[in-house]
Amino acid sequence: MGGYDTVFFDLDGTITDSKPGILKCIRHALDAKGVPYTEEQLDQMVGPPFRVSMRDILGVTDTAIIEDMIRLYRGEYEVSGWRDCTVYTGMRELFARLKEGGMRLAVATSKPLRFTVMMLDGLELSRYFDFIGGAESDSSRDSKIAVIRYVMENLGMRSPEGALMVGDRLYDMDGAKEAGMHSAGVLWGYGGREELIAHGADYLFSSPEKLGDFLLG
Repeated sequence: MGGYDTVFFDLDGTITDSKPGILKCIRHALDAKGVPYTEEQLDQMVGPPFRVSMRDILGVTDTAIIEDMIRLYRGEYEVSGWRDCTVYTGMRELFARLKEGGMRLAVATSKPLRFTVMMLDGLELSRYFDFIGGAESDSSRDSKIAVIRYVMENLGMRSPEGALMVGDRLYDMDGAKEAGMHSAGVLWGYGGREELIAHGADYLFSSPEKLGDFLLG
């Protein structure tokens, strides 16, 4: 038994395999602005906030160009990109088990909130969550720690005690650590074992079933 009563879940790479739609929309934006990229760089851009990845991965520093690409990306994503995702096998069952076990569940993602809600509603997953937290469309809340704190505030949490952050990338582990929260890295997402260990994951899980066993066992 992990001793946790509240679980925060990342979205892309943790709940859903959203990569195909995200990559399609990133390509659309980069091609439209003539920004060169490699497939390896595109892969790295799945997970972090778009403004961060444009700067850190592609080296684009012109704010006007970045904001224009964000507009292009989100325009494409709103039309079709968000639909091009699937729920990882075992996640629906995990949420049902945890809710039946009396746990409080929340989403904490750097994806813009309106896309997050569209996806979770479309996949019929929203009903499992006590609160859904995402980024603002501007840059006022797009870091993982900002989203985690936003979710904590809306759940009425005065401390991170009893809460676990579940995610697949370094941003989830770093955000949890900054919030004083324990973290669980999932090995079915986009980050991988080495990345998660390097960024201080307290636990690693190879399947939703094993995560559920840990939380409820």
